[in-house]
Amino acid sequence: MGLTEISLRRPVAMCSLIIGLTILGITAYRTMPLEFFPKLDLPYMTVIVPYPGSTPEDIEIDIAKRVEDAVSSVDGLKHIVSVSMDNMCQVLLEFNTGVDVDVAANDVREKLDLIVNDLPSGADRPYVLKFDINAVPVVTLALTGELSREDLFDYADNYLRDRLTAIPGVAEVQLVGGEQREVQVQLDRDKLSAAGLTSLQVVEAIQKGVLAVPAGRIRDAGSEYNVRFDAEYRQVKDLGDLVIRGEQGARVHLRDVARVVMTTGEARQIADLDGKPAIAVRLIKKADANAVEVVNQTRRTVESLRNELPGGMRLEWVEDYGSFVQAAVDSATWNVYAAIALTALILFLFLYNIRSTLIVAVTMPLTVLIGLFFISLAGFSLNMSTLLAISLSTGILVTNSIVVLESIVSRLNELGDPREAARLGARDVGVAVLASAGTNIVVLFPIATMRAQVGQFFAPFAWTMLILTAVSLFISFTLTPILCSRWLRVNRSGLLALLDRAWNGALGGLAGVLVRFLRFLEHNRVVSGALMALVIALFVHSLKVGGDVGFAFFPEADRGVVFIKLEYPTRYDLETTRQRVEAIKQKLADIPGRIHTLTTIGKVEGVIGMSNEGVNLAQILVTFPQRTERELTIEDYKAMVQDRLAGYAEAVVTVTQPATIGGQASDVEVDISGEDRERLETLAVALQRALQAHPGFRSPDTTVRVGKPEIRIRPDRVTLLDLNLPAYAMGLTLRANLEGITAGVYKERGRNYDIVVKLDEREGRGQVGSFQFPGMPGQGLTLEGLGTVEDRVSPVRIIRKDKIRISKLYADLDPKYPLGTAVEEIRRIMRDEIGLPMGYHLGFPGQYEILEESNQAFAEAGFIAVVLVYLTLAAILESFFLPVLIMLTLPLGL
Repeated sequence: MGLTEISLRRPVAMCSLIIGLTILGITAYRTMPLEFFPKLDLPYMTVIVPYPGSTPEDIEIDIAKRVEDAVSSVDGLKHIVSVSMDNMCQVLLEFNTGVDVDVAANDVREKLDLIVNDLPSGADRPYVLKFDINAVPVVTLALTGELSREDLFDYADNYLRDRLTAIPGVAEVQLVGGEQREVQVQLDRDKLSAAGLTSLQVVEAIQKGVLAVPAGRIRDAGSEYNVRFDAEYRQVKDLGDLVIRGEQGARVHLRDVARVVMTTGEARQIADLDGKPAIAVRLIKKADANAVEVVNQTRRTVESLRNELPGGMRLEWVEDYGSFVQAAVDSATWNVYAAIALTALILFLFLYNIRSTLIVAVTMPLTVLIGLFFISLAGFSLNMSTLLAISLSTGILVTNSIVVLESIVSRLNELGDPREAARLGARDVGVAVLASAGTNIVVLFPIATMRAQVGQFFAPFAWTMLILTAVSLFISFTLTPILCSRWLRVNRSGLLALLDRAWNGALGGLAGVLVRFLRFLEHNRVVSGALMALVIALFVHSLKVGGDVGFAFFPEADRGVVFIKLEYPTRYDLETTRQRVEAIKQKLADIPGRIHTLTTIGKVEGVIGMSNEGVNLAQILVTFPQRTERELTIEDYKAMVQDRLAGYAEAVVTVTQPATIGGQASDVEVDISGEDRERLETLAVALQRALQAHPGFRSPDTTVRVGKPEIRIRPDRVTLLDLNLPAYAMGLTLRANLEGITAGVYKERGRNYDIVVKLDEREGRGQVGSFQFPGMPGQGLTLEGLGTVEDRVSPVRIIRKDKIRISKLYADLDPKYPLGTAVEEIRRIMRDEIGLPMGYHLGFPGQYEILEESNQAFAEAGFIAVVLVYLTLAAILESFFLPVLIMLTLPLGL
């Protein structure tokens, strides 16, 4: 070939080029990001609208429906899923594949800006989060010690968070287990009533009396002075001097009706590490950051921070994602090294030439290194897709190099001239090598251009193999002939020549047996037909067996972490949940190999449709050594946990391992859609019970939960009109009494603290009816005279998909039970055993939806690949193709 001729005539120039590309490849390897997944642009985003103090029913009507209507006209939108829960609305937007998520996010923000003024006054402004599979939690820490939770959280929030956020590659630092400090004005109910005041009046007094106003500037004799009105207080205790009311000389100070203290907000989350109070610290990396480098930088920062911590504090390392990624990369890299070594050994067994073995041992690593430069140039990182491609490409690299090398060795044995043998040997097999590489290219190219979601995972894989194939061709016709012309010698005698003849004789004997078998088939049509029938039968059977293999979009990796999610009845408060969790932790204390147990109450990880915040929720994270450091698998540990918690009826218990994309996930996800919420819940529960009796399904669960007790106050509008008392004033007073209202800001030592007004906390639901409201001058009214108090049950969450209410079911599968079979079984159960009413529908989002898209994408790519392979073979091997076809069909007499 021309490339070989140039290389042999200009070996120094060609070697210089290869050395330069190799150096660039080494540099690329050192700078390429290490990730588990390739860089993806999945078309998902989430709209979050906090609405403190609201119920799911209020959020569905006032927020969820308005957000759905606003964003439904965005181009490329595929599905809308809204989850209305206490205090918050989450809307998941799924777009069609190929939609530019950045452009779509801007369109969504513009649509939301149009409805901001239509949202309830107590709702926060909506914010949009783009989903990025690589922006995952990479490190989990715990700040613990002998100090109180308040002191731990204050240090973590104001000092530790800033230091960790400054680490290159860290996008966010999440804290779980505490609340921010604030100045609380705790109103004494009796004193407030005696003074004829309400909590809302105290709020208004603070808003008007604690403030700073920049008044402007004045000039005097060429100088300029800023004028500032300062009505703020310098010490917390001085806030008590604020006059709330001063009519007719009778002044009522804040200290007369309230206690002003610096404290923390109401505890809605707590955490502990190995039984001691702690603040859980989770580091979220940026999407394009190197996970391993972020973890290593964090380790160095944590070591530095440990020397700076105040007395009584400890910063513990719980688990990290970087070790898992590094282990995966090291394993894949070791496989490449092993493949190169085994290839060289096998080549030696066939050629018995140490020099040829060294040639392969040199060219194969150089091919990988040069390929890394072009892989980096294409914008790919080192991840499971690219590393898997590099490992599998070793066979292609070997094929090209061995074919060229074997041809050169054969020519060398004939001619005895290494340079001429290299030139002729490479020329002889040029067409065959191009044909082999060409078929690989035409198979991979359709995969590289797939547009479905699965295409974003396989495109880096296919492009990496294409790059390495091209580099392999380049090395096979340049460096391999150069090295052969310089290193190879003829083995005409000696031990290696004797072994070579013995080995070739044995192979020749096997070849003779195969030839005699083929001749037997040629003369025995019955046996040939039976053999062809057997092949066809095996092919048909393989299609059936292939359907039983199963499917999972994300591989389950053993990271040495087990999640235990506990969902208690919605009526539980934080302290009750904590007490119940303590009993669970005692059952898990003797699990062998346990390193840390991190417990969080009030916030857990989950998937869309499942609650992840609430005082009735708890999560226990148990860490174990890395897989290479223990004998038991993560499935063994999960089985241990499930055995210890078997029969625990106080909570819905879910034992999982971290999903590859972070958080927790299930194998099967089912949507049941319809208008009647009660009917949906009935169908979901019936399906759950049916799956519990099915051996292929594990731990089926639904989004159906017993509602949360609620006290609803309905105002007497006629009485309010007579008293000239607006309904909103009554509602704000209730909020100030219970949740508290931020009335101002207190500044101290460069920090701002909210001033929150609320009644002193007491137990008892009967207190609601005795709340005071403003009435006639000097007189107060209780809530009982202004409205009615009703007891009712509020739903825990309301889920809507494409503007229709749904109930969801989740289940894990037995490892031997395929996803496709599970879906068909669910459809059969709903059709034959339960009965799906008219107007209600089943949907299977998640992995099954991706499975269908993947099957279609691979079918299209496979069809294109087959056509391209035949066209390539016909073009390159037209003189050889027809005789081969005739030879294959000759035994059957066709």
